[in-house]
Amino acid sequence: MKRQKFTLLSMVALSLVIGACSGNNGGNNTPPSGSANAESTAPAATDAPQAEAATIRILTENNTAWPPKADWGVWKWVKEETNITVEQELATGPESLALAVSSGDMPDILSVFPGDVQKFGPQGAFIDLSKHLDKMPNVAAYLDAKPEVKERMVSPNGEMFSIINDGAGDGSQMVWFYREDVFKEHNLTPPTTWEELYNVSKQLKELYPDSYPFMFRHGLSTLNTFGPSFGFYPEFFQDPADPTKIVYGLQNPNAKTMVEWLNRFLKDGLMPPDWLTMDYKAWTQFMATNKSFITTQFIGQIEIMNGQLPEGNLEFMVPPIGAGDKPYLPRGGAEFYGLAVASTTKNLDASLRYLDYIFSEKGKDIQSWGKEGETYTIVDGKRKFNDNYKEPNDLRIVSGIQTAATYGWFDFEAWLALVKEEEQAAYVEAPKYRFPVAQVLPVLTADEASSITTSNDQIWKFWTGEVTKFIFGDRPLTEWDAFLKELESHDLEKIRSVYQTALDRQIANTK
Repeated sequence: MKRQKFTLLSMVALSLVIGACSGNNGGNNTPPSGSANAESTAPAATDAPQAEAATIRILTENNTAWPPKADWGVWKWVKEETNITVEQELATGPESLALAVSSGDMPDILSVFPGDVQKFGPQGAFIDLSKHLDKMPNVAAYLDAKPEVKERMVSPNGEMFSIINDGAGDGSQMVWFYREDVFKEHNLTPPTTWEELYNVSKQLKELYPDSYPFMFRHGLSTLNTFGPSFGFYPEFFQDPADPTKIVYGLQNPNAKTMVEWLNRFLKDGLMPPDWLTMDYKAWTQFMATNKSFITTQFIGQIEIMNGQLPEGNLEFMVPPIGAGDKPYLPRGGAEFYGLAVASTTKNLDASLRYLDYIFSEKGKDIQSWGKEGETYTIVDGKRKFNDNYKEPNDLRIVSGIQTAATYGWFDFEAWLALVKEEEQAAYVEAPKYRFPVAQVLPVLTADEASSITTSNDQIWKFWTGEVTKFIFGDRPLTEWDAFLKELESHDLEKIRSVYQTALDRQIANTK
């Protein structure tokens, strides 16, 4: 898409939400979880009589990388195990959830991020699931087994307006990778700093004049990936130097340095002019046609893209240092997508039954692996996926495995079972470079959340719009200090203080 100034804010909003929905990073919706092999104390499955038939509607993502299908195996297995028929309703854009809530006709279950929960839960849009744990023994056991996940979803008053997924977080780790074959061919060295990143991009531009050597597809959400190499996340987060304190990332002096680099890359034609709205299809075309050579993406995309390259290969790259002396990736491993039950549901029992199934040990197994003879066979005592699953992303494309709302507690070994041996190194290397803190904010009370909802919206619209101008050169970087003062006028300290109070309370409750 071409850049059009009159749609600036809408494009920024779209790019941030799309980036978050594709994996789980970004802003308050961004993205350490427990082990994929963690044992649960959930009740064992029994041969109980078949439950009463029911139909529920679920709002899920609509991802072009794995187009939703009504006949996906994940929905069939739900029907077989619970006698529940799922009608999948697709989010068509960043406004879909808000429109569903305001319509008065919400689907029974909705895919939500923490920011959605903070906003709509206290308004009465979602059911407080903590009051229904007696009907969800597997969910209760899951929460007992995952206290670090439970902490992120239970309000200070004990309300639980959603249940956060877990187990698949390692697959949503954002990483850097590069075209190893192109670098070898031209005797280039992978960059270790942003200055080297710029210099090697200049060399590649000379070698491939029609290329944009450095690219990314998540718009401004990618600042959450770049930021840690400069020592911060863009918005509110716990200070890595003192995790008891909440700070605002754009106030870090290195934030201006990062924006300066991006402005320089764009001005010199080293990254695409439509970076703000780059979608998945365009990104894959750039990477597969020698138009781009260095990128950031979810870790699983290394293998997916290697399967699409006519020649050559992508390799994991240590993140280049922007400031300081340590290379950092955003702290991944945690998931942020979760599930809420609509307060307007007329199928409460079935909705609770669905949640209890996908968070059970049996549900975890089936919704991660499928069923023996149908999706996998046992070879030498180990599960081996059938031949129509050639790479991890085929789990999503073929059967819907690990897509929004289809699982609760994922077994990541299912994903790794399809990762080629030579590409498993990325999953070993990436955790070595995780930033000391995750971009996870403390849970607010309903009053706290409502007191800053408008301010949060306004400061987000302001900073995304102004930072975009700085990167495009529409606002001179000599005005950065003025921008910081303008930030303060958007209730920055008020918002920070609310989060600080919540963090103080969270720390006190864990002692």
